[in-house]
Amino acid sequence: AALSPNCSSLSIWHRCWRAAVLQAMSGLASPAYQKHCLTAPIMPSLTWGGLFSVINVLQGAPITPQLFAFNCGLLYAYHALQCPMEAIHRRHSLIHNVCSGGIIGAWGVQRGLLGIPFASPTFFMRYPQVTPPMAAFLVYGAGAGVFGGVLGGKGW
Repeated sequence: AALSPNCSSLSIWHRCWRAAVLQAMSGLASPAYQKHCLTAPIMPSLTWGGLFSVINVLQGAPITPQLFAFNCGLLYAYHALQCPMEAIHRRHSLIHNVCSGGIIGAWGVQRGLLGIPFASPTFFMRYPQVTPPMAAFLVYGAGAGVFGGVLGGKGW
């Protein structure tokens, strides 16, 4: 941030800097909001993680605590990744959902923990320049964007 003309001397500059910091720490960047942002998604992550675990089990996955923890953990990480983005941009945005979903998807595919829904293996043979993590970022980011826009009512 540029200094205003009346922030020329060192003591005045210090007061202006402190006022700028206090202003930055209000709203979405405040410690109180960040605490809320990091604690509010705990119960929804447990609920939806449990639901996704049931779906996985119905599709043939074994019932394990690791499956439940994995699903809940990824959902929590998806929400937690949005907190610093909101603080930096000082607003809620659908772009944060897309980036969070894309990051989680790309990470999971690169580590071999997630698959890429809606993507045929032949796609990567036809387009060798597109790597699986790139496609995962697109697919998971798009899915998060749709859910954030439809369920969350967020705008760009």
